[in-house]
Amino acid sequence: MAQQDFNSPQEFHSKLGLVFNATMALPLLPFVFLFLEIKNNAYTGFIEPGLPMLAISYGIPILSGLLVVKGFKLVESTRRCAAENEDLKEKLSVYYPGLSKLYILVGAACGIMSIGLWLTSSGVIIVAYVILLFTMSFYRPTPRRYVKDLHLKDDQKDIILNKKDFKF
Repeated sequence: MAQQDFNSPQEFHSKLGLVFNATMALPLLPFVFLFLEIKNNAYTGFIEPGLPMLAISYGIPILSGLLVVKGFKLVESTRRCAAENEDLKEKLSVYYPGLSKLYILVGAACGIMSIGLWLTSSGVIIVAYVILLFTMSFYRPTPRRYVKDLHLKDDQKDIILNKKDFKF
């Protein structure tokens, strides 16, 4: 993902919030539908109980977890690169692709778990999905998170947190 230029910190927050919300909400729709069907005893999954179902039931959450870990490693490396810059605009431009990749990988993990639920209707996948959503609630994009992650100076903190005027 190429670096993006932002006209303001609000534009950065808006674009990142859109990516986060889209990657969390889109896989959630089929998952909730399947969950409700399973709870209503209207759906039992494609795969019959047995060894293949167990392998998929545990393999899918493990694969999804690996995707999320990969995303967090990408964010950590881009966070370090972004924190080295002095200019706020540069920091945000470097930081954005890393966070976007994390959210896309998490969305892919959620999508994989939705497919796994469709195949197996396993409670293990439901629990793993809930854990993933709970974990991501701590990593949603907020101005305080940007300040903390990028180690912003006091004047840069004011721009992000208090929406002070700043010419990009």
